[in-house]
Amino acid sequence: MLRPLKLKIQRAPQPAGPPASDLPVASVWVDTGIPTLTEPFSYLIPEKLSLQIRIGSRVQVPFKDKHLEGIVINRTSLTDDARELKSIYKLLGEFPVASGETLELISLTASYWGGSPYDVIRSAIPPRVASSEKGLAANVAPAISNSESTATFHLLPPKLDPISALISLIGTSKVIGTKLVIVPTARDLNRLTAALANSAIEFTSLDSNLPRADRYRNFLAVSLGGTKLVVGMRAAIFAPIPDLTEIYLHQENSEHYYERRTPYWNTREVAWIRSKISNLDLHLTGYVPSLDVAIDIDKKEILYQAARAKISVVAQASSNGELIPSKIYQQVRKAIATGPVLFLVPAKGYATAISCAKCRNIALCECGGKLSKSSAKSDPACVICSKKYQNWKCGWCGEARVFLTSRGIERFAEEIGRSFPNQIVIQSTAGDPRDSVSAEPALVISTPGVEPIAEKGYSAVVILQVDRFLSSTSSNGVESAYSNFFAASALVGDTGVVALVHDDGAPITSALTTWNPATISKREIEQRISLQLPPISGAVLVLADSAELVRLKSALESAKEESRAPKTLRVYGPTAGEGAKLTLLVDPIEQLEIVSLLREINKRRAISKKPLLAYRVNPYSLD
Repeated sequence: MLRPLKLKIQRAPQPAGPPASDLPVASVWVDTGIPTLTEPFSYLIPEKLSLQIRIGSRVQVPFKDKHLEGIVINRTSLTDDARELKSIYKLLGEFPVASGETLELISLTASYWGGSPYDVIRSAIPPRVASSEKGLAANVAPAISNSESTATFHLLPPKLDPISALISLIGTSKVIGTKLVIVPTARDLNRLTAALANSAIEFTSLDSNLPRADRYRNFLAVSLGGTKLVVGMRAAIFAPIPDLTEIYLHQENSEHYYERRTPYWNTREVAWIRSKISNLDLHLTGYVPSLDVAIDIDKKEILYQAARAKISVVAQASSNGELIPSKIYQQVRKAIATGPVLFLVPAKGYATAISCAKCRNIALCECGGKLSKSSAKSDPACVICSKKYQNWKCGWCGEARVFLTSRGIERFAEEIGRSFPNQIVIQSTAGDPRDSVSAEPALVISTPGVEPIAEKGYSAVVILQVDRFLSSTSSNGVESAYSNFFAASALVGDTGVVALVHDDGAPITSALTTWNPATISKREIEQRISLQLPPISGAVLVLADSAELVRLKSALESAKEESRAPKTLRVYGPTAGEGAKLTLLVDPIEQLEIVSLLREINKRRAISKKPLLAYRVNPYSLD
């Protein structure tokens, strides 16, 4: 039996009515989903919505044959050529989700990193949850303005966990107004909120991991005023806070401050921009300043504050390939009797690379990927295609025995456990982090960034394979390694010792002993100046098919010769294989010119219906 047809109901658009009598034209950023459409669109404001629609209001507007979300960024008078404009269809939410200040910040961020405003808005403003708006009321926050804003880098002290040091720093501030505190990871935020709650300090959290309704309600509550301490992660830098006077950016050199979505903005740079346009005090914390910050410290644009401190440091190189040299072994044996000992290791896994035990050729898969082992009894497996080799034999000499070329944390734990038998072994990795350990004796093996906090500090902190940390192929590998060394060493107890498996006379030994990273930062800056590498030069990575990048390189070099691109532009690449990239280096003053040129190229590619080029401005690393 045939079912009767069901006709769709045709809904006629609701008449908008006459335009508003006062400032009836709204400039609106529309979420078109088209990255090359970066300019606002103009719409009429119906009289019936005029009182509710303000700058920062979220609205629904007609765009082609759809109704799309948008944000009002301005209201202007009616002109003759605006009388035929379409009208705003609906107001989405009673409360504005941005202020004039944060709209300017979003616009500057989009321009600097080469994206569209809505690319930034997706990170900066949480999705609307209508039920979260119930019961909220605006608080009248007093207008506060600083006569002179400052930027300061605060060196975190040793023998104190970083979150406690951050709370202590916030507590010393005498500035009136709301403080915005940003930390790099969810782990740091959980520690911070727990510590604030234990100290009975009131705060509002803009945690992006909260349920959607709670996150949106907290966002609105902050924008309406009334809270004096706001905490969050990188997206919180865009929060509209009426009486904001100070920004605290904890561990400012963390890679987690780089947004993972287009346009890949950097929280530290956005915080710097916001502090300038809104006259806010900016406080940066860390163990080793990023090279960007170190350069500004040298220029006296950022103040440097550090308390005098010293820690006990010993160093001994591995002379015969042993994991723990004799002098450090004795230090650990002594320390383990009184409390936990932390071992900082450079890699996760068991063996991140293996080779033939006879001829020492690196073990490779058929696809060209390196083989690794996840445990002592596991079969070698490819790191690219995951193919396992149950009966592996060297392709060169036929030997079946493997040599562990590069240890991972699993192998470190196995060897350290054998060296100090009958001791508890605790592991902490990015995939399985451990937040804290007790004061009881234990061997704690951790990769950088996820070191557990010891209840009374560690009896000893041992940094293994220092050379391997410092030999990273990453463009900022040395800078990152030094920061990791200081961060781990800071967790030592009052009577504890830091031990480095490294040459005794190395610069890092004296830098840790005097708790002064200035000398190693200066060396890195001098090297960057001689090589003209970031941050001395501005950098843009362009990602696309290698054939497209070859054509782009030719076009950019021609533009440079014809003075359509900066004379300081240097083009390197493209790299071969998958994930091909082109590296553009330019004088920082002319970087916006390159970004504008790439945006124009993408607009032309969009018109020709070609795939758009992806690019990252001043990325965390050039690798």
